Amino acid sequence: MTGYGQAAREALNFIESQRTGAVWRTNDHPKARPAYSLYHGAGGVILLLLELHAQSGEAELMERALAAGDEILAQLPTFEDLSINSSTGWGGYVFVLGELARISGLARYREGATFCLRKIRELAQPLGAGVGWIEPAPFADITGFSEPREVYDQSVGSAGVILTLLYAAREGLDDGALALAVAAAERLLEVAEPTPDGLRWRMMADMPFQFTAPNFAHGGAGVGYALLQLHRATGEPRYLEAAIDAARYAMSRSHPVGSGRLVCHNEDTRKPIFYLGACHGPAGTGRLLLELHAVTGDAQWAQALEQLVAGIKGAGAPEARSAGFWNNHGQCCGDAGVGEFALLLARRTGKAEYLDLARRCAAVILDSSETSGGGRFWRQAEHRDRPEFVQAQTGYMQGAAGIASFLQHLGGVERGRAVKLSMPDWPDMGA
Repeated sequence: MTGYGQAAREALNFIESQRTGAVWRTNDHPKARPAYSLYHGAGGVILLLLELHAQSGEAELMERALAAGDEILAQLPTFEDLSINSSTGWGGYVFVLGELARISGLARYREGATFCLRKIRELAQPLGAGVGWIEPAPFADITGFSEPREVYDQSVGSAGVILTLLYAAREGLDDGALALAVAAAERLLEVAEPTPDGLRWRMMADMPFQFTAPNFAHGGAGVGYALLQLHRATGEPRYLEAAIDAARYAMSRSHPVGSGRLVCHNEDTRKPIFYLGACHGPAGTGRLLLELHAVTGDAQWAQALEQLVAGIKGAGAPEARSAGFWNNHGQCCGDAGVGEFALLLARRTGKAEYLDLARRCAAVILDSSETSGGGRFWRQAEHRDRPEFVQAQTGYMQGAAGIASFLQHLGGVERGRAVKLSMPDWPDMGA
């Protein structure tokens, strides 16, 4: 059987086969163009290179990461109308360049990260009790709606900005980062929607289409998580109270699945679909529950987390593919995201069952891969409602870089020297 570390290197070989200059095409289509973001582009590949360099010490891996980082620095002044979001916007570049600066010690990457932070600050608008960001509505290519809206969520909105700013404050990148995060949080508290079951947040103001997501990427669990981490940084009890209410709301939208429970992808659907990954599944929403238990010591949050993990098993995952766990193996929606969360739980609890879940995710990932010319890749569907549109992507959240990151992490765990760069939305920053 192929070793996890070997498979990660083979995935890097595939990514390198898509090189164009200092960066890489987003997928293996001959007409595919390079991208630079953390989500789909060079930013995410840089993270993989840094992890593999930490594992091996190979100078060439660092050289490739630095070359791609320099290409991003050259491109920053050309980014027009870029979002503040933590996936494809300024927030993602703050983290990638900040990690390059931290690991390499080179001032130019720190300066690049502070440039991106200034952009986030400049785009902030005073709104109500705090600040927010008004941008063209996200996902216009899917929804057809692009009118400006204030966006609240973790993936593309204010909650994600808070997590980026907390990272910037920890790394000393911006003396005013924590104050701006507090201002953003005050606005999020103001726009929260009270329900009999707790607090909820929609993805954006004046939602132009039917989509109320309880989970992490675009719903209340992600907002609650950001507020909880801000509570840790400030001690402000209102943020903790809001996080608890967000968790109460999310779990109120859960349904029995086998011996466990899963939170529905969209509470308004007549036939709920249960995602399992980081975006709308336990691998995301479970982070809020895990951290609430760590902060409060309240056993109900550990019990709720156990219910969600049991829900993954109840759905037959990772071997069975359900409607919300389709032919996708990436960090966002698929097996790599579930496996990463399982590794986190294994480390936090010491329970062998979680390491076993991570290994099972890796087995499915390896069985689903293709190999060619020394490279390993995955043809998968990024979007659940477009299962026939498959691509072999190179990036982190939806492609080979993120899958390889999980595989090298698992391999490192088994060798006793785990390496993982923890993103701002991950519970163990700096682990």
